[in-house]
Amino acid sequence: MKKTFTLILALTMAIGTFAQKIEPSDTQMWWGYYSESDAQKLDLVNDGLGMSSAATLDASIYIPKNHPFAGGSTINAVRVWLSADITKVTGNVKVWISKTQPTDVSKANYIQSVALSTLSKGQNDIALTTPFAVNNDGIYVGVTLTTNQRAYPFLCNGDDVPNSFYFRYSTTDGWIDLYGYGYGKLALQVLLDGGDFPSHCATVEDFGQTIVVKGQDATVPVRITNGGKEAVTSISYTITTDDGTPSSETTLSVGSLAYSGTYTASLSMPSCSEARKEVKTVTITKVNGVPNTAANPSAKGNLITITQPAAATPVVEEFTGTWCGYCPYGTVGMQKAHDTFGDRVVLIAAHNGDPMTIDGYNPIMQSVGSFPSANLNREVDFYPSSGTIVGLIQNALNRATQGSIKLTAMWGNIGKSLVCFDTETTFVYDDNDGKYGIAFVLVEDGMTGTGSKWAQSNYLSGGSGDADMSFWYRSGSSVTGIEFNHVAVAAWDILNGVKNSVSPTIVADEPQTFSYKAGISGNSLIQDKTKLKAVALLIDQVSGTIVNAAQATIQDYSSGVEALPTDDAIIVSCYALDGREVAEPQKGLNIVKMSDGTTRKVFVK
Repeated sequence: MKKTFTLILALTMAIGTFAQKIEPSDTQMWWGYYSESDAQKLDLVNDGLGMSSAATLDASIYIPKNHPFAGGSTINAVRVWLSADITKVTGNVKVWISKTQPTDVSKANYIQSVALSTLSKGQNDIALTTPFAVNNDGIYVGVTLTTNQRAYPFLCNGDDVPNSFYFRYSTTDGWIDLYGYGYGKLALQVLLDGGDFPSHCATVEDFGQTIVVKGQDATVPVRITNGGKEAVTSISYTITTDDGTPSSETTLSVGSLAYSGTYTASLSMPSCSEARKEVKTVTITKVNGVPNTAANPSAKGNLITITQPAAATPVVEEFTGTWCGYCPYGTVGMQKAHDTFGDRVVLIAAHNGDPMTIDGYNPIMQSVGSFPSANLNREVDFYPSSGTIVGLIQNALNRATQGSIKLTAMWGNIGKSLVCFDTETTFVYDDNDGKYGIAFVLVEDGMTGTGSKWAQSNYLSGGSGDADMSFWYRSGSSVTGIEFNHVAVAAWDILNGVKNSVSPTIVADEPQTFSYKAGISGNSLIQDKTKLKAVALLIDQVSGTIVNAAQATIQDYSSGVEALPTDDAIIVSCYALDGREVAEPQKGLNIVKMSDGTTRKVFVK
């Protein structure tokens, strides 16, 4: 199990008490993976990271060798944002620079002690007593501090970026690279002096996939980042379809973006005259009216024109565990979603490190960096509190999607050790090379257990402020007798879907059917088969996102079929008495061939 840290994300903006700012001269600039846009969204209370007990904490970023901005520069100062838990820090704080990731900070190439009294919550600009020449070396720039109680002093938010956050605490064996854990970037920058800082430089990110109904125009969000010293106020761009001729140049005002600042432009793109997928390329040709100097000024995305919108069933996958003291937030959030939307949303609680853990979710769990956490359709990662989850689901219900899926599920034998999934998938566009798959999950409600591993850890005991969490505020630090709902108790091909479950040749409005049979005789986790629900996830194998989903109760096959086997043998083919092959046993007498090589007569009432 990965090491995880407590981090509660919030969407509110906080204003702190800032220390005196250092303004860069004409030859200087503040540089970092962390941007001014990130800082504007920073919450000084809830965006903190640290430990639940007193500890010495180290946090750093890495600047690779021959870095185009920092390589030929001198570092004159370090800017670090600290949370409101600065009051729980004791002793001096150390700022340091090291050419290797230090096993002992005291052996770093540069160390400067900073009096705690000179620091405050929010932004702190710390001038280096002796500027540090980078000389194109790879270097780590970090901050070390000690807390005297549970505290989360380091701040981080935004999107994960490589090299932007390394963390260590006094009880761990070494440094942990937090890229991919979902914490974002460490709130730290350096003041560079004397480097070759490019100007008029803007990059654009690949913009994924957008759905548009034929005859309408799409609004495509495209994120633009300033990669130069000068503020970006305008950009000019072209759009190319399927590597054809670029469109005429369009100029767009983007406000004033400082270095590393981002702007999400809403670009209009017309639908295709046919229901199909097109590749769109956006190229930033000019910045502030002069040629763009970015090495990679272009980005791509797909525009799918559809005949009509397919109704969406959103999917929330929550990652939780009984050992996780903040996971009651997710428990309450999932229940709020169920109470609000019912079967219009698919809810899956994937457990890790407790008795409800299953191997089937390992391919997803390997990329989970914090608990509790959740995703919506594997597109949006979020903290699963009740105040967040409902709004995200509501937005997802209103979106258009390129395909629908229907599901029926039935027990394949009297002993209920075989589940038969039958799906019907219908896309609303043509694609000769579609890459989709269907994954299958069983979820169970009302799960209970005894013993310490079934007791839910509760860090919210004694708290207040959120009416939805009142039960957990009133409860102790460990809560027994809990019923766990939406628990994933079995999963098949959860990452990309079952092979050949969707044909790559997609014809608009033409249904595809698929049958999948899964044995569960060896599953000892399932407690009550009457509380199971079958789930089918339609997955885009290119983007890794969930296009749509369906869920169903499992029909009792034995209520309509007599003389069915009680073992795990699977029906391979089925024939009516006149010799016609049929998809499933029909009313009357049927001849079925089983996966164990036997042929049996089955009568359906």
